[in-house]
Amino acid sequence: MNPDPLWSMITYLFNILGMLICLGGLSLAHYSRHLWPGRIIAGAGFLLAASPTLYGLVAG
Repeated sequence: MNPDPLWSMITYLFNILGMLICLGGLSLAHYSRHLWPGRIIAGAGFLLAASPTLYGLVAG
């Protein structure tokens, strides 16, 4: 079985989930009371969304 379609599907999944987590973190960071937890969640979402691209740069 060729893994390319599966890899493409996983890439889209990571991108969409990462963007949603990042937007949730940025929305949480909008309130001054939850500034740092929101920034940490937004950063984690960004890393999740960028992980397929970063993996391709490092492994390829």
